[in-house]
Amino acid sequence: MRSQTRPAFKEDRVATSSRPAKGRIHRSTEQWQRIVRHFEKSGLTADAFCRRESLAKSTFDLWRRRLSRDAQPAGFVELKQSPQDIDATAESWTLEIDLPGGVRLCFRGGQ
Repeated sequence: MRSQTRPAFKEDRVATSSRPAKGRIHRSTEQWQRIVRHFEKSGLTADAFCRRESLAKSTFDLWRRRLSRDAQPAGFVELKQSPQDIDATAESWTLEIDLPGGVRLCFRGGQ
């Protein structure tokens, strides 16, 4: 039997004036942040959480990506190499950088 619990975010829901008949809800960024934090603590899959909270999965996924991207700092990181890390006898070198999404950048120099 499915639980008849009410969604936890009813107080966050405000019908948009442009389409109140469709029941569309407009939420602020702060409200979506609270919803995503609640999901992370819930231990549920995204599908189960969205069903329980009466959220559109596609909208939930969009906001999770948007908030994740916004949380990551942008900019440059300076890499420094100490003298003991340098092998003066090496004829070639390799630098590999693993990026999100399984992307790997490889730089090779020397012979």
